[in-house]
Amino acid sequence: MFDDGRVLRLLDERGLAGWEALAATRFFETATAEGRLIAAQRVDEPTPDVAAALEHPRVPFVSYPYEWTFSMLKDAALLQLDLLEGALGEGLTIKDATPYNIQFVSGKPVFIDIGSFEAYSPGEPWIGYRQFTRLFLFPLLMTAWANLPFQPWLRGNMEGPTASDLRNALPLSKRLRPAALLHVSLQAKMEQRMSGAAVRDQLRSAGFSADLILTNVRKLRKLITPLEPGSSGRGWVEYETCDHVGRDRAAKGEFLEAELARHRPGRVLDLGANDGFFSEVALRSGAVAIAVDGDEPVLDALYRRGTSVCLALGDLTNPSPSQGWAGTERPSLMERARPDLVVAYGLIHHLIYTASIPPSGVMSWLAGLGCPVVVEFVAPDDPMVAKLTANKTDPELHPGRTRAEFEGIIARHFETLATRDLGDGQRALYSLAPR
Repeated sequence: MFDDGRVLRLLDERGLAGWEALAATRFFETATAEGRLIAAQRVDEPTPDVAAALEHPRVPFVSYPYEWTFSMLKDAALLQLDLLEGALGEGLTIKDATPYNIQFVSGKPVFIDIGSFEAYSPGEPWIGYRQFTRLFLFPLLMTAWANLPFQPWLRGNMEGPTASDLRNALPLSKRLRPAALLHVSLQAKMEQRMSGAAVRDQLRSAGFSADLILTNVRKLRKLITPLEPGSSGRGWVEYETCDHVGRDRAAKGEFLEAELARHRPGRVLDLGANDGFFSEVALRSGAVAIAVDGDEPVLDALYRRGTSVCLALGDLTNPSPSQGWAGTERPSLMERARPDLVVAYGLIHHLIYTASIPPSGVMSWLAGLGCPVVVEFVAPDDPMVAKLTANKTDPELHPGRTRAEFEGIIARHFETLATRDLGDGQRALYSLAPR
């Protein structure tokens, strides 16, 4: 729960027992010091029917697995395995294995669900194994072995693909690998024959042990560690060679720095962030910077560089909606971003020409975010626009594309605070404040 900016976890008697067992271990002290497990402090919170309360630091930006890149999900999977191994070493286990228990803080995965830890009962199997495979392992294998993006599947099904789903998606050569036979084919047969509860009872009666769980954890780590995404391309490589990128980058950075100094935002949302250059400009100003882009290879490269920028993979023409129970369990991307300033460099011409969204619709959407916007205008005769419209006739293009028309649209929604023309005169920057 949130209480006046504080993040509190309310515990019942069972939760309190689990917390006390965890807090007494050296594992907890080490994992929190290393930033792998979120810090927790017991506080007095007199509430009926609550045994105790823990206070946690607030996560700057909450993202969901269907907004992560391949490397982010992979690192989260390895963190889950590492924490389980550490917990078992001190007589504890983790009762579930979902990536929704992990968030990224300063570019690193952090396990945030303290309530998932409990005492390990000898003979009990790892009850989170099936969940781990469906939400971590199978999505990673789907991308690494079948060259299919996992994000649409996780967005469409919170439980993740089943073993049968993955088996059907894998090419025969991959299906016959020993790891696939063990974790995919065998589990697919078990899915068909018995329920999850029956599988658990069968494993328990077979005399499971912590050592067997550790062996499985280490095999999974060995399988996951070398995985890489399939050969789906390097992302938008044209961006790296476009003349305007090198020519205009310094000027765009200076313009943004001036607006950051003007507005002093706490949170900056960089839409169409690409390689994250301007997100990191915002980060250096002291703001929480959130980079959103639909190009996974480029965003994944940014993550691998070790950036502290918050990342969200997503198509802005179809951003993550509110989902889950009552439509509120997982708020939409924009609800979670809550920006104080939006950066839209190199974006709106792609929405206008590639996604065929009217310029008036784009600017109305940006105004609806309710905060200042730094935006780049690209004229219809710009070389990049020529590429984007090569297969379109003029009647297929929306009105509002010229600079004069664009400024007329701006005036309906914003006050213009500053402008700057870029090198060739076909691009211009605008600092806008909503009316």
